[in-house]
Amino acid sequence: MPQPAAPGIQVYAPTLVPGPLQVYGYRAAVRTYPLAGECGHFEADLPSGIPAAFVLEESVLHHQVGGPDVMSAQISHLLKLLNPEADVSGVSVAVIPLQSSRTVRQLPMEPFAIINGGMVILPVAPVPVLIDRRDQVHRYSTAFLRLRQAALTGHVAHQYLARRIHAPTPLDNHPDGSASACPGTG
Repeated sequence: MPQPAAPGIQVYAPTLVPGPLQVYGYRAAVRTYPLAGECGHFEADLPSGIPAAFVLEESVLHHQVGGPDVMSAQISHLLKLLNPEADVSGVSVAVIPLQSSRTVRQLPMEPFAIINGGMVILPVAPVPVLIDRRDQVHRYSTAFLRLRQAALTGHVAHQYLARRIHAPTPLDNHPDGSASACPGTG
């Protein structure tokens, strides 16, 4: 007999830093993008005491959101979460490097969140798509595990991002000078 899923949230973010990990300036800047909801932006805060695991594509840290100071603050916040001495109980963050060698099953996909192992939320439209069919939830759970295998975690992820924090972040603007509606969709 299958055991009930442990409570928790698993989030894969290929386009933007998810809401629960955002600093104020980043969140405010994302809200100014006309199609932020359709870009996989999670505005929600984490319920206290619920374990959460995040897998971020490194590319989310290269999309210029809110200017260099905001991006620096956002990356610094993520570094604090990755710091091995930090007491961030229940929250784990993993980062898939840009140059990561991957299998076909570890390639980037749409943003998603798995809630308590029983429901998947796809925030790719103004009204997020909810999936609760066991076979489909299992496919996303398997994909999350594969993506996490391609990611750096803990001290290794902290060192990797610490080396990159001082690198200039490119502006995500169109050639005509207008900002992209969705960061990184150019």
